[in-house]
Amino acid sequence: MRANLLALVALTTLALITGGCQSEQQRESERRHVQPDSNSAAFKAGQAAHKIATEAERVAEEAGRKLNESARKAREGWKDEERKGPK
Repeated sequence: MRANLLALVALTTLALITGGCQSEQQRESERRHVQPDSNSAAFKAGQAAHKIATEAERVAEEAGRKLNESARKAREGWKDEERKGPK
């Protein structure tokens, strides 16, 4: 039982070491594959969509604040008219 556990640990360690060791050439190859993606039309469209969504969120928050302010003023107006009584 102990020998099986030791063999499993040794094989796992060996797999991690060999899988984790990349040559500089492999790393450079991966960098070259990633870089063109940032120049692709899909990447640029994603950036534009993110910018639009961020701006829309900001505008929606501002509209919400203005709507809340208008509602507050309307409530104050109604309360003021109630206090004055019937005309």
